[in-house]
Amino acid sequence: MILFDYFNVWLFLSIVKQISGISYNQPKLCANATWNQTAITFANITTVGTQPVGMFINTDNSVYVADQANGRIQVWLNGSTTLTGNYSGGLSVPYSVFVTDNGDVYVDNGNTNYRVDKWGWNSTSSVPAMYMCAQCYSLFVDINDMLYCAMSTYHQVVSKSLDTRLNVWNIVAGTGTAGSTPSTLNQPNGIFVDNNLNLYVADYSNNRIQEFALGQLNGTTIVTGAIILSGPTSVIFDADGYMFITDMKNQRLIGSGPNGFRCIAACSGLYGSSSSQLYNPHVISFDTYGNIFVVDQFNNRVQKFLLLPNSC
Repeated sequence: MILFDYFNVWLFLSIVKQISGISYNQPKLCANATWNQTAITFANITTVGTQPVGMFINTDNSVYVADQANGRIQVWLNGSTTLTGNYSGGLSVPYSVFVTDNGDVYVDNGNTNYRVDKWGWNSTSSVPAMYMCAQCYSLFVDINDMLYCAMSTYHQVVSKSLDTRLNVWNIVAGTGTAGSTPSTLNQPNGIFVDNNLNLYVADYSNNRIQEFALGQLNGTTIVTGAIILSGPTSVIFDADGYMFITDMKNQRLIGSGPNGFRCIAACSGLYGSSSSQLYNPHVISFDTYGNIFVVDQFNNRVQKFLLLPNSC
């Protein structure tokens, strides 16, 4: 009877996943959710190399980290804490990675090769998915199978259909010139596209998060209240649409909730290498349990902040 129940739960979750087409985690959190301020080091320089920035965690709790120093994507499958394998071959300083719900892995290969590469599920080699002008500081695939790239050095976000018959990408944010107006960006980093196809951009050098409604080239700045951002590099959401941000130059993680924005981890504002500090944090991602992983660039590691079960 227990096996039958577990099978039905697994089947239900599998069907939901197939219907939703969402490969990343958006956990349901309580209003007072807090995280242990002493982080666990999930991976260090031995496995992720020097100055990593890119990461993705899927709904199976598989962790993908862009080891740009060694030209590969390191993989820990299905919640494992032991390195499982990697994607490599022809990669030049991969900056970002995104994995779709069918297991396809998209990797920035724009440093010298000016493209995004794709590894199909269980494939041993890659194929070009999109040709670019520069590195993609962030990659994202939306529910309509549109691939997005944040070209930070071009101050733009572009998108392209994954339909292989359509090879042209379109500008969805930014003019190509650095600026702080509603229509311009300055070194965009992390991007996120919600189910309503609204685009959110961590506008790094403008110290803001911009929201672009579908088809609109003028963005709206997200008001973060008393929290003043400095160099945001990543933006994600939980199940209720609350926003979580890497506030890189302030060396901390920010989260929102019913009571507004607050610091949730590494709140001293000082860089460092202790388990409660970060040094140029970049991508953040949830696992299915609501734990927060963050790529800690200058500490050459990935840190894991555990959700406190009794915080609610």
